[in-house]
Amino acid sequence: MTTDAPAIPPQEFRDRQERARAAARTAGFDGLLVCSRGGGTVDRYANVLYLANFYSSFPFIPDVKGHWSARAHAFVVLPVEGAPILLTDMPVRADEVMVADVRTGDEVVALVVQALKDAGLGGARVGVSGADALPWSVQRQVEKGVPEATFEPADAILDRLRMIKSPAEIALLRRASAMGSRAIDAMMEAARPGVLQGEVMGVGLHLMASEGGMLYNSFMGSGRGGNAPHAKYADFPTFSSNEPIEDGEWFHIGLSGLWRGYYFDHSRSKPIGNPTAPQVEAFEAAIAAVQASVATIRPGVTAGQVAEAGFARLTELGFSTKSDFNGMGHGIGMGWDLPWLVPGDPTVIEPNMVLCVERSVEKHGYVGDFEETVLVTPTGSELLTHSPIRRW
Repeated sequence: MTTDAPAIPPQEFRDRQERARAAARTAGFDGLLVCSRGGGTVDRYANVLYLANFYSSFPFIPDVKGHWSARAHAFVVLPVEGAPILLTDMPVRADEVMVADVRTGDEVVALVVQALKDAGLGGARVGVSGADALPWSVQRQVEKGVPEATFEPADAILDRLRMIKSPAEIALLRRASAMGSRAIDAMMEAARPGVLQGEVMGVGLHLMASEGGMLYNSFMGSGRGGNAPHAKYADFPTFSSNEPIEDGEWFHIGLSGLWRGYYFDHSRSKPIGNPTAPQVEAFEAAIAAVQASVATIRPGVTAGQVAEAGFARLTELGFSTKSDFNGMGHGIGMGWDLPWLVPGDPTVIEPNMVLCVERSVEKHGYVGDFEETVLVTPTGSELLTHSPIRRW
């Protein structure tokens, strides 16, 4: 990893905490209970990392009463009046964590209960942010420990804060997107007749690991269309098909991963061997839909309008607007951020959002997959993906 790597400055974490306090106060809460899950996964770590710069690398294990609870989870108790408290299941480096009051122990639930009381929230109205990471059993124990407190959903507070990116975050997302572009390029080059999808994935994993990156997921497939279509996919893991790639097939990769906590998400397609007209038609339809949406992006339009432009282009080209994912994309940051690019979404596009615009299409067994990442600028958008669009 290079020494000039971008990083979030300490003052930005303090500013995030203050904005979260202000939003909680406006919503009528006395404080927030913020939960994230680590344990080696990259699904639900964002909120605590965003506020405190902490990720628990200890794996999730079921609670054993009297010994440990809520392992792999971390919490921030953030009163609207008072200092934040970070609760962790493993030691932290004081020079990296952006909260002064850090409490560590195996019994994380007990730490949370005591922190709520110490913050003056034992009988207060508390907003819960990160509910999808908070086990029901843990929440029940917390409620039992502070029975006078009321807990209500507050995910929208941090979701909104994370939607607009700072200059430091944009620098990290640029670096993540560049790494993802290099990885997908190397994988597309490795996709040749006789090669297994897992071998292609190995090329991408090696590149990401060598640069300090991490895989989130890879949707990978190949196959033939026409009168007897045949697609080669796997589910667990998604690159484990035991059928090798063959000459004459279409091939695509949807690759997502992260670098220093910030995501990339790219997709590309290509023919194996000489391209055929139906293959190219599917590839070009996916590209055209994405580019139609990207052309619409500028401050003041809505997320729904961005999505509708892409779907209208698909319809013009005679392709279905239905697929496994019925949107045209999403925000990106420490995960899948707001807004969701779906028809009718009223969220107004703002400068310094970072958006992934994507589409997978299928027609007569031929598949095209394409995705770009863009930064919203004051006048439009800037492409952050750096990977060839066409390989035919």
